[in-house]
This record gives sequence, structure tokens and C-alpha cells, in this order.
Amino acid sequence: MDIRKNTLVNAAAFAAAALGTIIGNVSGSSVLVFICKPLLMIILSSWFYFKSRRVGDRFTLLIQAGLFFSLVGDVALMAQEQDEFFFLIGLGSFLIAQLCYAMAFAHNVANTSGPVSFVPGLIAVGIIAYGFLFAMDLVPRVDEHITLPVSIYAIAICLMGVAAAFRYHRTYPRSFWMVFVGACLFILSDSLLAYDRFIFPLIHAKWSVILTYAAAQYLIITGCLVHVLDPAEIRRKAALNT
Repeated sequence: MDIRKNTLVNAAAFAAAALGTIIGNVSGSSVLVFICKPLLMIILSSWFYFKSRRVGDRFTLLIQAGLFFSLVGDVALMAQEQDEFFFLIGLGSFLIAQLCYAMAFAHNVANTSGPVSFVPGLIAVGIIAYGFLFAMDLVPRVDEHITLPVSIYAIAICLMGVAAAFRYHRTYPRSFWMVFVGACLFILSDSLLAYDRFIFPLIHAKWSVILTYAAAQYLIITGCLVHVLDPAEIRRKAALNT
């Protein structure tokens, strides 16, 4: 058994790292957070790489890039209390991660065919409306020097959600729902973080932000693996390359 590819082993390790991060946040143990939080993306990145490398393409490369910039963002946000500049680094890193995910989902849509449906459009309208209303409430409360970065980030994460929605009927149902729910949880996690930081402190933020974030990343990566490792998808890629 190759533990680098084993789903159960990696899921258990990821869950342990998420639990350790939550316990560290709640108890105020910065040491535990500094140990466990970076492990989240390291575990997912390693698992995704070793599971998908034999069928690697632009889609998998973009997802891997998204994981890398998520790791950079995690590390930067852990240091934001020492210097607020790290908050901007983290924000920028996660912005790039969201764009990588969005481009990966768009690549998926562009390279597959499916029946025309109004469902993605309706979902996209809902996501954009939520992002606009939340931004309208948030931006006036944000420090003036970070208003533009926060606004751009809000656009990027909504774009990621919209791109995930348009995978409807362009991939396998299990892959679509896992990635889409993951994208929604990512938006929720960032909304909780922004609300707690800029609007009103949330008593549950120390555990809810990381719980929704960890679940979001895991669902996105698992859903992407369902897409690239499906036998029909592998045969399709083989046919295109011949």
C-alpha cells in the first residue's frame, strides 16, 4: 500500500491536522497552530499529486498551484498579528489560489461538452448577488488602505464559485457536487473571517472559520480527483492524445 495515494490514510491525517488547528485556535496554543495549519495544504497537495500525476494535465496543474498558494496564504495569515503586512500577503496568496481554481474549473468546462442548462446561470446570479451585498456591507468598514485588495479578493472568490457552478453537466455528478459545495464552503469561510475581523467579533470564529475552510479544500480536491481519475475521463484523454 502506497500511503501517499491512500485515501483513508490521507483523509485521517488531514482531519487530525484540522482538529489540531482548531484546538490550537480555541486554546490559544500558537505552537499547535503553527505545526498543524501548514500540514493541511501539505497533506492535500501531496495526496493530490501522487494520485493524479499519471493523468496530469493543465487542470491538475492549476489545482496544484491553487493548493500551493493556499499554503502560502495560510502561513502568511498565521503571522498577521506580528505585522499587518502579512495579512495583505495572505490575501494576495489566496486571491491567486482562487484564480487558479477558477481557471481549472473553466478549463474543465471548455474541454467537455454537455447539455445546455439554465441551472448554472441561476446559481451564478445567486453567488454574484451574495458577493455584491456582502461587499457593500463590508467595504465601508474596512481600513481605507486595504479597501481595493479586499474588493478584488471578493470578486475573485465569487468568480471561483461561478466557475464551479458552470461545471454542471460538464463533469460527473459526484465531482460537480463535491467541488461546488466545497466552493460554497470556501466563500462561507472567508465571509466568516471577514465578518469577524471587520464587522463584529464572532464567538465561534476560532473554530468555524478553519472547519469550513478545511472542509472546503478537502471537498474541492476530492471532487477534482473524482473527475480526473474516472475511467471514462482517462479514456477520453487517451483518445485526444492519439
